[in-house]
Amino acid sequence: MHFGPLRAVDDLSLCLPGASTTVLIGPSGCGKSTLLRLIAGLVDCDRGSVRIDGRTLARECLSDVRKRMGYVIQEGGLFPHLSAADNVTLMARYLRWSRQSIAERMAELAELMHFSTSLLRRFPGELSGGQRQRVSLMRALMLDPDVLLLDEPLGALDPMIRYELQQELKDVFARLGKTVLLVTHDMAEAAFFGDNIVLLRAGRIVQQGSVGALLDQPAEPFVEQFINAQRSGQLLMRKSGS
Repeated sequence: MHFGPLRAVDDLSLCLPGASTTVLIGPSGCGKSTLLRLIAGLVDCDRGSVRIDGRTLARECLSDVRKRMGYVIQEGGLFPHLSAADNVTLMARYLRWSRQSIAERMAELAELMHFSTSLLRRFPGELSGGQRQRVSLMRALMLDPDVLLLDEPLGALDPMIRYELQQELKDVFARLGKTVLLVTHDMAEAAFFGDNIVLLRAGRIVQQGSVGALLDQPAEPFVEQFINAQRSGQLLMRKSGS
């Protein structure tokens, strides 16, 4: 995948196991978000293909395939002129679900995401960061998709809210049995969520596997450098907060 002379995704092959969480991690500009956009069909492959259950993602089937995906972009991407309820139900209303079906699904999702139904009438600007992120996740789950694509869904939150949502999201993933592809820049978060961690550099996979494998059996010096940089950053944060 090229953007002018830049290779955003380069000779990359990745298989997502069903009902598990795969985490993409790596330095800025390594291709994490581009890979999500490729899978969602928002950008086209220069070569190669994306397959969902053996079916190649192509323009003629893109609409049907997207209904099987829930996608949360960085900072949620809510429409500011729509209420929380209207943001969550946007696609269901477009697909002409009945009012009863929409109401029942909304109630399920509000309970799942611990979101007060009294807040559903508010607009995004009237909600806290954590509340907006819950709405974004509810919207991604509205059509009960098979696959969840999450691009740094917790990156803009303060540490306490982030910790709380991490615990909730991991529980949601386990309860629903979804196939999840999550992007983060935080190694600790990758280790917390990931059944499989994929470390990228310059559009290529450097190493993938469990967090233990990356820590104990680094495939190349860059893996150690990346992990040590993360550890150093966390240490500096502890010192500055002490």
